[in-house]
Amino acid sequence: MIDLRKPHLQHVHNLPSLLACSATGADVDTVIVNGRVLMRGRRLLVIDEDELLEQASRRARRITEGL
Repeated sequence: MIDLRKPHLQHVHNLPSLLACSATGADVDTVIVNGRVLMRGRRLLVIDEDELLEQASRRARRITEGL
């Protein structure tokens, strides 16, 4: 779900075109896949964001240490 009440998303004449040309990932508020809510209010519900960021940081260190 996308909140269209933002200045860059006004004047909706052709919604698919507007979304393709003007919307960004930052405009997404809620994501539902196969009836399952994955994100609500811009908060991930199925992934531990802190753990994901820690894993990414560890992997980045391993990559840079190997260079």
